[in-house]
Amino acid sequence: MKEWKDYENEEELQNEAYYYTETIKPIEQKKMSKGKKVIAWVVLIGLLVGTSTGVGVAIGRPLAQNVIKPFLQQFEQAWAFEEEKAETPAVTEKNPDIGSTVSPITSTGEKSPVVEIAKKVSPSVVTVTSSRTMRDWFNNPYNQEGTGSGVIFGEKGDEILIVTNHHVIDQATNVTVTLLGDHTVPAYLKGYDPQTDLAVLYMKKGELPADIKDDIQIATFGDSDELEPGELAVAIGNPLGKAFSHTVTVGVISAINRELELEGKTMTMIQTDAAINPGNSGGALVNGKGEVIGINTVKLVDAKVEGMGFAIPINDAKPIIEVLVNRGLISRPGLGIAGLDIDRSQSELFDIPVGIAVRQVLPGGAADVAGIRQGDLIIAVGDEKIMTMEQLTNILKNHQVGDVVEVTIVRDLSTKHVVKVKLQDIS
Repeated sequence: MKEWKDYENEEELQNEAYYYTETIKPIEQKKMSKGKKVIAWVVLIGLLVGTSTGVGVAIGRPLAQNVIKPFLQQFEQAWAFEEEKAETPAVTEKNPDIGSTVSPITSTGEKSPVVEIAKKVSPSVVTVTSSRTMRDWFNNPYNQEGTGSGVIFGEKGDEILIVTNHHVIDQATNVTVTLLGDHTVPAYLKGYDPQTDLAVLYMKKGELPADIKDDIQIATFGDSDELEPGELAVAIGNPLGKAFSHTVTVGVISAINRELELEGKTMTMIQTDAAINPGNSGGALVNGKGEVIGINTVKLVDAKVEGMGFAIPINDAKPIIEVLVNRGLISRPGLGIAGLDIDRSQSELFDIPVGIAVRQVLPGGAADVAGIRQGDLIIAVGDEKIMTMEQLTNILKNHQVGDVVEVTIVRDLSTKHVVKVKLQDIS
């Protein structure tokens, strides 16, 4: 109960209005000294007397010249000095709750380091436009266009290489890239890997306008393993397409090694609060040195949170990119099944073994050839018990296509079988 009350109190405090006030120091009016009061009365009497009688004139004139005039000069000098000091009143800013004086913030006139980072990396970032053939309710075909971002990272012979996200070009029938402002050229698919959401495109040097060939810059990859939360993070991409190309947003590395479940696969990501919006996918996440340390991929969209973007660490992307450049595909051994995890609570509830329930078997796949059927329960691979699809995938990563593994299954919730499965490429 105490914890709940503390929470309520904390909420009340957060809801209270907070005011920040500026206090201007009032100008204190200096009181007139007794001497000055005497002078003023003398002046007044002299003036009154001088205007009322001849005697007053006779007395008032020498009095004004010999006594009053020098005193008036001193009087004016004294008050001129006081007014000059009061021309620039002291201004202080105070927090009413703390009572401390806040010094005014002054600019050094120096440019943000992000300016140079943007100049260095922006020429390496391109807009990727993909066209897909879709069908409407009446099965009529139509073209759907999507945009994303990409990063120029190298060249091979006559090819300029670009890395982007696989989902940016997935099922595309035509791809173009726009670079260095408004120059659009055809792009071709070098390789892709849906498992890591990466793809490599290339432009042909011979198709590039002659006036921009020398302006193309290849981005430098950094070391994402050295990242620490709190470091500067700069995202460069094309949110909402060409109209907002080379948008630069700034934040920090919020966290590293974040695990996200995306479309049935677990990905380890860099978290940042630099704004990542639709169209930024495939763009560059850059460190303070102007090095690409991540490929911007996804943003968490939720009314309860803001500023949660995620990028693929460049050290995870590098080996995938290398294979895609050289071979076009990542060879991944697998059984060719879709499965459902059966955890301990479900096992106890339905009185079935812990493991993976086979929901679907790919026709002609490794599991199909070995005789595994829909409804079977996979409980072990070799000597290792299986409890989740993720665990099964991690085990099979250590094998090669063509390896034979022993898979233990339970059929009809009663009979245990051990089958030998020759792994096939499921990429």
